[in-house]
Amino acid sequence: MGRPKVVIDLHEANCARDLFAGGMFVGSAAIAAAGCALAFNDEVDLVVRSGNRELTLHARVVFVDPATGAGLELLGFDAGMKERIAQLGELELAPAEPDPGSEPEPEPEPDPDPDSDSDSDPDAVPGETSEAGTARKKLALNMHERLRGLTMVEQLKRANSNDPTERMTLERIYGKTVWEALLRNPRLTAPEVARLARMGSMPRTLIELIINNGSWLQIAEVRRALLGNPRLGVDQILRVLRLLSKPELKVAASLMTYPHAVRDAAKRLLKGADS
Repeated sequence: MGRPKVVIDLHEANCARDLFAGGMFVGSAAIAAAGCALAFNDEVDLVVRSGNRELTLHARVVFVDPATGAGLELLGFDAGMKERIAQLGELELAPAEPDPGSEPEPEPEPDPDPDSDSDSDPDAVPGETSEAGTARKKLALNMHERLRGLTMVEQLKRANSNDPTERMTLERIYGKTVWEALLRNPRLTAPEVARLARMGSMPRTLIELIINNGSWLQIAEVRRALLGNPRLGVDQILRVLRLLSKPELKVAASLMTYPHAVRDAAKRLLKGADS
């Protein structure tokens, strides 16, 4: 059986921009028209049409939201592929008129900082040299600037990064857009999982993703974060509580920072253990 075939129009809003960046977010209508259901990591044929011409590109699914669509990463993306896309739509290969004015300019700005601002750095750490403090600020600024303004597909690709600092910055900038992609990154650390697990606006489907990961549930920090989340369903509460020792259950039953449903369920489990 061949790969699913998804058809898009090159002249739709943001289509060319996203393809030039190496990916594409395909709406649920285009997926339904293809008569297929896409799953994470599936490979597809992305058919890009412009008038009566078309170009077929090999892509991989890097994100799926049944309600809105799927994010695709172009495989084998290089300058040659970018040129073929440009030729298909008779587009300028450098659609980046905003880029020279937006991205390259902010990065040089920190360069003069070591000479101009080093003596008055309000964030300097006591005992830290002005050069070290400036370098630290410059690194954080550069990462934030580098991650700002990414397309959705680029955000999802970055969520698979090896660098925890980059992942944390990404989550702070884009929030819920990258939550699922981050939770599917096997390199996610315990503090990162716990931070996501305590998000009160986290959808239950993503909470379920955390709870279904046995390794994460073995970490006390993650269990505490989950139990403090008011979005946790009754069935999910019980699955977490059953992993607690009796002393931990006693704490959960009386800890006022936990929702009432958690405290009540912990009390019932303690009664059952004593009877």
